[in-house]
Amino acid sequence: MIFRFVKLPRFVRPPIAPVRSDRRIVALTAVMAYVQGYAFAQAANNVPFVRRSLGETAAQMSLLLAITRMGAVAAVVLTLVGDRGGRRRILLFSFAAMAVASAATATADTALWFTIWQSITRMTGSAVSVLALVMLAETLQPGLRAYGIAVFGAAASFGAGSALVVVPVNDLGPDMWRVLFAATLLGLIALPSLVKRVTESPLFESGISKRVLWAPLRGGAARRFWPIAAISFLAAAFAATASSFSMERLVDNLGLSTTVAVIILAVGGTVGGIGFFAGGRLADTWGRRPTIVMALLSAGVGGIGMYRLEAPWLLIPAAALSGFGAFAIVPSLGALRNEVFPTGIRATAATWLNSTGVLGAVFGLAIGKYLIANFGLSATVTLLSVGMAIAALLVTLVPETKGMHLTGEAPPIF
Repeated sequence: MIFRFVKLPRFVRPPIAPVRSDRRIVALTAVMAYVQGYAFAQAANNVPFVRRSLGETAAQMSLLLAITRMGAVAAVVLTLVGDRGGRRRILLFSFAAMAVASAATATADTALWFTIWQSITRMTGSAVSVLALVMLAETLQPGLRAYGIAVFGAAASFGAGSALVVVPVNDLGPDMWRVLFAATLLGLIALPSLVKRVTESPLFESGISKRVLWAPLRGGAARRFWPIAAISFLAAAFAATASSFSMERLVDNLGLSTTVAVIILAVGGTVGGIGFFAGGRLADTWGRRPTIVMALLSAGVGGIGMYRLEAPWLLIPAAALSGFGAFAIVPSLGALRNEVFPTGIRATAATWLNSTGVLGAVFGLAIGKYLIANFGLSATVTLLSVGMAIAALLVTLVPETKGMHLTGEAPPIF
C-alpha cells in the first residue's frame, strides 16, 4: 500500500499523514480500479487484432469504439441510484457486472456483439469509477483527497499496464485477443472481500429528491458544471483518439514489432505514472487549477510527439510526457469535480461530467473516422490537440477548491 512507504521521494509522498480510515478506503477502491483499468484497456490495446478478426478497417474501428464509449452515458442511471439509495450497493453491483461484460466480449463473433458487450463494460465501469471517487472524496481528509484519488488512478493505470504487458499473446494466434478479454473474469476473486469490507459513505444522505437527475445541469449548480464539462469534453476528444490508436500507430504505421511497441508504451507509461502521485500532491499543496493546466499541456505536447516522432528513443520520452500529463489530470480534476457539488447530487453530477467526457471521446473518435481516412493518424491527433490548449484556458473559469471540507451543502465558492 502506497501510504506505508515512508521513503518515497518527497514530490510523490502523501502531503499529510493518512489515518486508518484513509488507508482502508484507498486500498479497497484501488482493487476495483485495477480491474477497471484492465477491462477498459482491452479494446484500445487490441485494436489491430480485433479489427482483423472481425474484418473491420481502422476507420470503421474508430466509429465502433466511439459507439461503445456511449455506453458510459448510461452510467448516470446507476449513479442516480447511488445518490438516492447509497453508494455501496450500486458500486459493488457495477464492479461485478463490469467484469462479466468485459469477459463476455471474448465470445463476440461480429462487430455488433463486440459493441454490445463493450458498451455494457463502459457503462458499469464508468459507474465504478464515479462512485469510487465519490466515496474517496467523502471519506478522505481534505488535505489528502487529491492524493487518494491519485492512488485510485494509479491502480487503474497499473491494471491497464498489466493489460498492455500481455498484448504480445496475440502473436500466438489470430483470436488470442479473446483470451485477454476473458481474463477480466478473474477480477471477481476480489468480490467477496469487497462485499465484506466496503462500507457506506459517511456523508450519504437518504431521502434525496427525485429531481436530482437534472439538478447539476441548471440553477446554481450549472455555474459549476458547464466550465468543467467543457474541459472534460475537449480533453477527452484528444485523449480518446490518441490513446486508442497508439498501438495502431506503432505497429501498423511505423512497422514496429508488437514487443517493441509494448516496451515503448510500457516504459513511457511507467515513467508517466509518476504523474498520478506528483499530480495528486501538487493538487493538494499547489492547487487544483494550476495542476490541471500543467497536466493538460503536458498531455497535449506529449501526444503530438507520439504521432509526429518516429525513432523509438524519442517515442519513449514523448509517451512519458503524455502519460505524465494524462495521469496528473486524474487527481486534480477528479478532486475538483467532486468538491464543487453538494452530497445529494455529487454522484449524479460527477456522472454527467463523465458523460461529457464520453461525448468528447465519441466526438474525437467519430470525427477521427473521416480525418484518419483522408489525412492520416498524425494529422488527426495534431488537430485534436488544439482542444487541449483551449481546455487549459477554460480552467480560469473554474474555482479553486484546495483544502475544502465537504458537507451536505453546496460549497460557497461563487
